[in-house]
Amino acid sequence: MAKARISRSYRVLIGSAVLIGALVASPFAAGAAPHLASPTSPGASATTSTTATTTEPALTTPGQVTTRLAELATENEKLSEQLNKAMLDVAHAEKSATKASTALTSAQQTLSSARRALATSLAMQYKSATFGRTVSLFASASGQSYLDRIQTLNRLAAHQSEVAQVAAGAAATVHASQLRAQLAVARADTRKAAVQQQRAALQSRIRKYQSTLATLTASARSAYYGSSNATPAEISLAASSYTIGASNADVIAVRTALAQLGKPYVWAAAGPDTFDCSGLTMVGWQAAGVQLPHLASGQQSMGTRVDKSQLRPGDLVFFGSPAYHVAMYIGSGMIVQAPNSGDVVKISPLAAMSDYTSAARFG
Repeated sequence: MAKARISRSYRVLIGSAVLIGALVASPFAAGAAPHLASPTSPGASATTSTTATTTEPALTTPGQVTTRLAELATENEKLSEQLNKAMLDVAHAEKSATKASTALTSAQQTLSSARRALATSLAMQYKSATFGRTVSLFASASGQSYLDRIQTLNRLAAHQSEVAQVAAGAAATVHASQLRAQLAVARADTRKAAVQQQRAALQSRIRKYQSTLATLTASARSAYYGSSNATPAEISLAASSYTIGASNADVIAVRTALAQLGKPYVWAAAGPDTFDCSGLTMVGWQAAGVQLPHLASGQQSMGTRVDKSQLRPGDLVFFGSPAYHVAMYIGSGMIVQAPNSGDVVKISPLAAMSDYTSAARFG
């Protein structure tokens, strides 16, 4: 029976060595990077194709042109926010991939250390004739000495087997994590590219209608471009009273947003020279020490909910659910916003805005 116990311990040690050897010989342990086929996104492709080939209705009156332009501006802003979300997804996925790669390197180092430790242990056992003196153990005058050696051998074998198995499990887990992270990056990039294609098609249509609008009378053009502009008196009142009822953080956020007046709207921009809607509010509150995502729907899910009747300067107001547009309330019924393509950061009456859904307080 004693001989059988030694034999089992020997087999466990050899099994551990074989397992470590197999791990080290694998492409993963050798540092081979996993390769992924480029994922496809049938849904995104179909959407892009539909957007690009939509047939526009004939527009024959100034009212029809301005109405359609307003609709296109809203569609454009929704797509801009989708692009912002896609860009955030890409950034998050890339961070995950970097983290997985770092963990992968650590796991490879652990495997190498385990392999060296096991090889050294086996070599030392052979050099000390642990297995070669088996016969002398049977002849040992001390039965307890023999049992102690057997117990030590069993513990060593079990430990080495555990080291090998834990290392193998860690390697497999990290390898899978890296694959998932890389796939997430590829999918996010695909989504981002699809949204950019959609927006390019939409911009082409907007230019078409803007050209049509340019042929209309000055009053017709003014009706469209000036529909969300505040009057000089409204602007003066709001600019002189935004500190009333506001916290210090509110004042900083509003002052920062107002400093951007007149700068052009550009999709996915967050300053310093151009802004989109969520980029403007993000920069405003960033100056006050509050970190917001560059995404209207993301900002909508943060802060403290506020009723429309209780708005104070600095509160963010959202349009659509989930929000596709966000602006900053500055008091006296006015907001500061980056409206849409072709426009600039400006002050507008909140009452002139449609599709209001909620408001949030951050100060």
